[in-house]
Amino acid sequence: MRRRSFLAGAAALPLAGCAAPRLFAPAGVTLTHLKTWHPAQAWALLKLVSVGGVTPRHTVDAWRVLYPSADSAGQPIQLSGFLALPRGARPTTLVSWHHGTTTTRSAVPSNVSTDAMAAAFVFAGTGRAVIAPDYLGLGASPLTHTYLVADDTARAITDLLAVARRVAGVPQTPPFLMGFSQGAHACLAAQAAMERAGQAVLGSAAVAGAHNLRTISLGEALRGGAPSHSLYLAYLARGYSARYGQSLASVLTGTAAATATRLFDTPHKPEEIVAGLPTQPRTMFRPDFLAAFDTDRPHWLLEAIAANETSHFTPRAPIRLYYGRGDRDVVPREALATSAAMQARGADVMAVDVGDVGHDPSLLAAVPRVLAWMEQLGA
Repeated sequence: MRRRSFLAGAAALPLAGCAAPRLFAPAGVTLTHLKTWHPAQAWALLKLVSVGGVTPRHTVDAWRVLYPSADSAGQPIQLSGFLALPRGARPTTLVSWHHGTTTTRSAVPSNVSTDAMAAAFVFAGTGRAVIAPDYLGLGASPLTHTYLVADDTARAITDLLAVARRVAGVPQTPPFLMGFSQGAHACLAAQAAMERAGQAVLGSAAVAGAHNLRTISLGEALRGGAPSHSLYLAYLARGYSARYGQSLASVLTGTAAATATRLFDTPHKPEEIVAGLPTQPRTMFRPDFLAAFDTDRPHWLLEAIAANETSHFTPRAPIRLYYGRGDRDVVPREALATSAAMQARGADVMAVDVGDVGHDPSLLAAVPRVLAWMEQLGA
C-alpha cells in the first residue's frame, strides 16, 4: 500500500516545460488532458512498484475520455475511460488495458489510477497507444456496476476502441488486449464480442482471470479460500441483481443484502468491505440459493453466472492465460481448464505459469512475458 500511495503522489508532481499537446476530440466525445510524464519519471516509478523488463523511451501524455455507449436495453449512456499516447512518435499498436476489481467509482483509469498509470508507462512509454475503460457503473457512469457481466463489459471496451480509432494518430490495426483479474475476464469477453462482429484482434493477454464463473469460480469463492472471496461474491450478486432485474434479497440474506448495499453504495476501500462482510461466504446467501447450488437445481443467479463465462468461444486470435501457482483469489485451474478447452477446439491458446506467486504479484510477473510475446506478434 505504501508503494502504491507513493506512486500516485509522485506521479502527481508537475513536469516543468511540458505543455499539453493539442488533441481533437471526435464528435460526441470529450477529451481532457490529465498528465504528462517524462521517460525518466516513468522508469523510476515502474521500478518503485517492481515492474521490471520495461524501459520507457517516450514522454507520455494522458487524457480522460467521455464517450457515448449504450446500456443492455440499447439506451444511450455516457461512459468514461483513459487514453495515453507517446509524444512525438506515431504509435505502433493500439493496446486496450482492462483493470481489475475496484469498489469505488473514483479508483479508475480516467482518474489516473495506479494501474492505468503503469499501463501508460509500459505501453505508451514504449511507443504504443493505450486505452483503458472504466466500465459501466464506474467513473463517470452513475449506474450500478455490473461486475463480471460479459456483454456490458465488452460494450464498454469496444465502444472506447471505436472512439480511440477516430483520434488522429491512433493505429487502425487490430488491437492487442490485456487485463488483470476482472480485466482478464473483460479481455476474453471483448475478444469474443469483436470476433463475433467480424473485427480482428491481434491477441489477448489475460492475467489471473476468472473465465469459468459457474463451473470453477463460484464454488471456489463459496469455499472462502481467500479473504477477498466474500467481497467478490457480494459485488457480483449486487451487480447481477441490477443487471437482470432481480432483488438482491432473492440471493443474499436480509442482513447480508443490507450490508452489501451499504458497503458498495457508499465509498469504501476494499479492505473495509472485506472487514464488513462475513469471513465464511456461504453465510451471506439464502438457504434456497445454497440448495440450488449444492444440488445443481435452477436458480436465476446460477443461470446468469453460467451465461457470463468467457471460456466457451473458439478464438481466432491467439490468447495467453497467465497465472500464479500461489493464487488463492483466482485459482490456477481457471487458466488451465480454459486453455485445455480452447486448445481442444483448435485455438492458439496457452496457459503460462508465472511462478509460485499470489494474485497481485502474478501481474508483475506477467508483464515482461507479455511484452516479449507482443514483440513476437509484431506489436
